Amino acid sequence: MRIESVVGIQAVRLAVTVGAIVIAPVLLVAGTPLRRHMLRRYYREDGPGLVSKEDGWVSPQYFVVTNAVVRALCWPSDYVLRRLRPA
Repeated sequence: MRIESVVGIQAVRLAVTVGAIVIAPVLLVAGTPLRRHMLRRYYREDGPGLVSKEDGWVSPQYFVVTNAVVRALCWPSDYVLRRLRPA
């Protein structure tokens, strides 16, 4: 997604928030594994990356990873997984 228009970026942010609210039951149960998988995919060495300032684009997944609603909905499954894992 090109960074040229602020309206497009705001539309994607709004769509991610609305989408997170729609799929809230899934995120509450399995949000943490899904979010971790996405983060591993984009932050590995040969990953595509979320932001390219040189090319002037931002991946839509950047807005998913940094969205506060998605992070809040993933928190309960993260808490349960941490309690179930042996120390």
